[in-house]
Amino acid sequence: MLGLLGIAALAACGDLGVGNGRGAVQISPVLDSIFVGDRLPALRVTYIAPDGNPASPGQVIWASSDTSIAQIDSLSGGITGRKRGAAIVTARAQGLTGGALLVVSDTLDITLLLDTVYMMPGDVMTVPVVVLKSNPPAATVWFKAPSNPAYSIDSASGKITALAAGGPTPYIVHADSLADTGAVYVMSLADTTGGKIFYSVRGTVITHVGGPAHAVNFVATSGRQAFQLTGTYVPNGITTQRVRITRPDSVIAAGVYAIDSLSPFEDPSSSVAPPATCAAPRPWAVWTALSAGIGSYSRRGGTLVVMQIDSVPGGQVISGHFTFTAQRTDLYTDPLGVLSITGSFVAPLVSSTTVCR
Repeated sequence: MLGLLGIAALAACGDLGVGNGRGAVQISPVLDSIFVGDRLPALRVTYIAPDGNPASPGQVIWASSDTSIAQIDSLSGGITGRKRGAAIVTARAQGLTGGALLVVSDTLDITLLLDTVYMMPGDVMTVPVVVLKSNPPAATVWFKAPSNPAYSIDSASGKITALAAGGPTPYIVHADSLADTGAVYVMSLADTTGGKIFYSVRGTVITHVGGPAHAVNFVATSGRQAFQLTGTYVPNGITTQRVRITRPDSVIAAGVYAIDSLSPFEDPSSSVAPPATCAAPRPWAVWTALSAGIGSYSRRGGTLVVMQIDSVPGGQVISGHFTFTAQRTDLYTDPLGVLSITGSFVAPLVSSTTVCR
C-alpha cells in the first residue's frame, strides 16, 4: 500500500554536496509532467563547480528510473511519455548526479483523491477528484451512484449528502469515456469507539490507506485545551503509517480550521525539540510511514474541515475531512519531497483532564 518512487535516485537529488568540495548537478524543473505519447526536450542542467560557481557540465548522460513510463534518450535527454505513472529522470555529469520527478498522465486521466469517504448522517462534502485532458475541449465530468439509503450525490458537482448509516456504497465519476469508482461509508458511532479514517498521499510517496481514528481535546502544558486527531494504518496488527493533526486550541464546533507549518526543530520526536504536541503554538500536521522510516511536516495553507460534532455515551464523535501539503523530512529542502495529503474521517472525540507530557 506504500509506493516509493526512486528512493536511491531521490537521495542523490537532495544535498548534492555544494560547499563541501564536490560540486553539484541540478536539473530544472525538478517537478514536471507530460501526457502519454508526448515528447519533452531535455530538461535544463546546471553544474555548480566545487568552488560554488556555475561551470559547463560537459557531457551529460541521461537516464530514467522506469523506461516503461518515461523513455529518455541517454545522450540528447529527450523524453517520451509511454504510460501512466511517475519516474525519476537523472542527469550525470562531472561524476555527479541530479534528478527530477516526471509524472506521466494518460491523455484523459482521472485521479480519485479519496477512494473511500467516511461521513456521518447529515454531513455534506464534495468528492475530491482531479481530471486531466491533453487536448481541448475540457472533459465533461459527472457523477453517479446506485440507488441507496445511505447518501445522495449531485451528478454535476459530486457533492455528497449523507442520509443514514450504511455502506460502503460505490459511486462512479465519469470524464468523457473514462470512469473510476470510489465508495462512501456513512457511520453512526454509538459510543467513543470504532473511529475510521481514509487518506491518500501523493508525490514521491504514493499510498491510499484506511484504519482506526480517534480525536481528543486535552489539557496542554500551556493550561489551555488543545486538540489532536490521529489516524493509523494497522495491517496485521502492526502500525505502519500515522497521520496526526494538532491544534493549540480545542475543537468544539463545526467549521474550517487552518493547518499551518511545522519545522524539524519543532518536531516532538526530536530530542532537541520543544514539546510541540503539548504546547503547539499553531496548528500543524504530520504524516509518517513508520515501516519505511519516512516522515513529513505540514506546510502552510492546509485545512481541517469539521463537518459535525455529536454527543454519544462517554463523550462525542466528530466527522470531517482535511487536505494539506507536507514536506518529507529526508528531503526537507528538496522540491521532490513535497507530498499532497487528503483524508476523511469519523472518529470519537473525548476530553482528557490529564495534562499532556
